[in-house]
Amino acid sequence: MDVERVELQIEEAVRDEGRSGRLRRALWEHARQHGQEAGDADLDGAVGFVMDYVRHVPGLFRDGMETARIAGLESEMSWVLESAVSYWAMAEDMIPDRLGLLGVLDDAYCSLTLLQALSDRHENETGRRLFSPDLAAANEAMRRLIGEPIASQLDMYVGSKFDADPMLQMARALTSLSRNVEGLQLPVGPGIWDGESVEEVVSTHLGAVGLA
Repeated sequence: MDVERVELQIEEAVRDEGRSGRLRRALWEHARQHGQEAGDADLDGAVGFVMDYVRHVPGLFRDGMETARIAGLESEMSWVLESAVSYWAMAEDMIPDRLGLLGVLDDAYCSLTLLQALSDRHENETGRRLFSPDLAAANEAMRRLIGEPIASQLDMYVGSKFDADPMLQMARALTSLSRNVEGLQLPVGPGIWDGESVEEVVSTHLGAVGLA
């Protein structure tokens, strides 16, 4: 799993945004279409949120592998994460990567919704989350930014990966192990939003552009 390559791709997309402002313009247009006037500070906050969202991916990949190592499920988790990384390797995917931060937003959305689905299944079965934080609110906001029909196509792509046999085996194995050893919980650090509620961060940074 080439997490370093994903990190380099993300940082190049961040640099591109500094040069092009594509995402900033897209956020301004989204706000306008929803009857809101986003000022510079509003747009700064929204762009910063998207940067944080995308940059969260490599850390969760590493956390997932560490949990799998502790559980003795490295090969199973490797398949799950390779499924996520494989989308990053497509230069001309549903939103072309050459579009900078906009271009990797679909890649990040696929990765984080896939991991969220795995964590949700674990919580449903055991009552405990597998990944921290819960990114459901952030994923939903990014889904609105991506828009239709691409968002639904991405959901179908993630669903096809999640329903594949290796993923189901991974989910079952984690659930079984969790029940027997008082739960598997990823190490909880302050995170990219310093431990704040994701729902509150979404509301604070994306409300003014019509995404919260």
